[in-house]
Amino acid sequence: MIITLFIVLYSLFLVTALPAQEKAEGEAETTVVEDAPAGEEEVYRLPETEVSEERDTPEVITREEMERDGVTDLWEAVRYTPGVILSGGGRRNDSNFSVRGFGADSVPVYVDGIEMANPYRGEGDSARMLTGDLESIEIEKGYSSELLGANNLGGMLLLRTAKPKRPFEASLKTTVDFDSIVKYAGSNYVLNLGTKQNWFYAKGVFQYRMADHWRLPHSFEPFPNNPQEKGDRLWSDAKDLKLTLLAGITPIPALDTWVTYVYQDADKGTSPPDTNTRDYEIWDWPVWKRQSISLNSVFNLEPFSMSALFYFDKYDNRLDVYYKMKAYELGIHDPHSDYDEYTVGGRLTAGWEINSWNRVQGALTYKKEDHVGLRGNIINEDDLSEEVHINEDTWSLGLEYTINPWKPLTLKAGVGFDALIPHEYWNAENEYLKLLDASYFIVQTRDMFLYTWQAGVFYKITGNHEVRFTYARKNHFPTMAQRYSTRFGGNLPNPKLGPEIANHFELGYQGYFGGLVTVNTALYYSLLNGKIVDIELPNPLYPSAAVAYSRNLDSVSFWGFELAPELTLTKYLNAGLAFSVNNYTINQSQDAVKVMPYYPHITLNSYMVIKPIKILSIIPRVEYIGSRYADTDGVTQLDGYFLGGLKVSVNITKYFIIEAGVDNIFDTSYEIRKNSPMPGRTYTVSLTAKY
Repeated sequence: MIITLFIVLYSLFLVTALPAQEKAEGEAETTVVEDAPAGEEEVYRLPETEVSEERDTPEVITREEMERDGVTDLWEAVRYTPGVILSGGGRRNDSNFSVRGFGADSVPVYVDGIEMANPYRGEGDSARMLTGDLESIEIEKGYSSELLGANNLGGMLLLRTAKPKRPFEASLKTTVDFDSIVKYAGSNYVLNLGTKQNWFYAKGVFQYRMADHWRLPHSFEPFPNNPQEKGDRLWSDAKDLKLTLLAGITPIPALDTWVTYVYQDADKGTSPPDTNTRDYEIWDWPVWKRQSISLNSVFNLEPFSMSALFYFDKYDNRLDVYYKMKAYELGIHDPHSDYDEYTVGGRLTAGWEINSWNRVQGALTYKKEDHVGLRGNIINEDDLSEEVHINEDTWSLGLEYTINPWKPLTLKAGVGFDALIPHEYWNAENEYLKLLDASYFIVQTRDMFLYTWQAGVFYKITGNHEVRFTYARKNHFPTMAQRYSTRFGGNLPNPKLGPEIANHFELGYQGYFGGLVTVNTALYYSLLNGKIVDIELPNPLYPSAAVAYSRNLDSVSFWGFELAPELTLTKYLNAGLAFSVNNYTINQSQDAVKVMPYYPHITLNSYMVIKPIKILSIIPRVEYIGSRYADTDGVTQLDGYFLGGLKVSVNITKYFIIEAGVDNIFDTSYEIRKNSPMPGRTYTVSLTAKY
């Protein structure tokens, strides 16, 4: 609370100081590009803009939309996009999502061209990805860029860090949360400072979020054999700190070079048991840290363009496992299990505007991933020894060609080649099993090679209406964990595990009607072959016991319909809707896998912005998630639920904004994952000072 009081006082000081610096009436507030149309702001984009054309669709989430929705992390930001389904909870206490049925390790997240995933598991925790430093988030589904590298099986997310646009800019936002009984529940702070000069720019963003707790809905009833009672959610506390520093030079208009450093430190809380049996474990992460440094350079001299990216990304993680509540209370846990990982890599991209209707682009991507698994011992838990070491390279080559034979019609095609080259695999268990000649368990690595290709037809019926048809064949190398993990003796490794292969088809439409209505809609079908699933097999050495084994067994079809209209009725009222119908068919599966768990048939999000006066915005929101199964045998089903929210924003001056809101306004009791109840009613108050 001391930090909160300090930030509030500083905000008030900034507000009282800034009006004295207001510009004379009529003076421009933004830097304008030379030779640009009058009033057009100078916007600095990161390299992905050269790779993917940013479109005005629900799949592009702007800075303004993030502010409107009051989101603080990626998990919160994407929930309002059609086709995106949230997941969360479980032993790892991760908050992730799927896109049209493809999970977190199949839809990579790129921040300024760098993939945000730990090398071993091939995915991250989207709730740890704070968004206060971002300019935009673009979600590509199925059909996606061939220029960013491997493993884009279900699409990709492109996150762009915002660059400064004015000679001096500053903002400070503090947010305080209260639970349903108006008890302090947490706070969030974002401090942003930046400058843009003639030949250089710099920016720093400091973000700190602290969740003290969150409270369960009043109607929540405890589960049998689960330690969770009514009231506050067990272990719902968390802390996230993120520092982003960016500096660049623009010695000539055609050249932009910058370096970025990002530091993250999180205490993501403990995973409450998500079971109604007496057999459960409690997992805790006392260490979760990431550091990243990158160098980007973009050169545009028509008709040629080039960009280069080099980066180093370091990730450290510690897991402590407690058996039963009593062990947690006494501080008795298994020996520490640590991840010590890094990724180093780069990308070279080149483009050639052959003429007004032909364009070609190519990219070469290299990535080295290194994972070291460390394990403590019972006598001295801080004495860690290496248990596994994996080091492998991924090379990718991508080409894209665009032709515009006549004005209404655009044709695009792309191909890609990916190679996974393991260089080192060492495992203490592996060495022991070699001595026993236990051939079933001995790991031998192998190289893997994959191809991708795609094509799209985009036709403008008129200037305001466009239809598209796209096809994409995408692949996914199995992760290190899927190939090599023994899960503390409960898994049989499968180094010969094959890739997952998906074929995506989409028919889409985007249209504008009289400046009042924008409609984006799509019909899609995806066929996923070789889906990786875990099955149970008798232990080859001890047939009376079972082990889990990863195999390519499933063939699954995903298809559905998405609709996202936006209405601008008057300057006082606008609204939007994101609706999706999600379907699937399991074409080939083990008998035990009868349904896709946590896959609702219908999802819906809607909002409205009401502006009775210029400085006041009233924003109600409604969310609906349909019923879905909680297990693969189709026995347990979770009920659908409605959530309502309301936010009021007041622009007191051009420099000062005060906001208040309530989430889960009806205190609805709901679950995203079985036995993992979500927060009840939450109140939020925020103050923003900006210049």
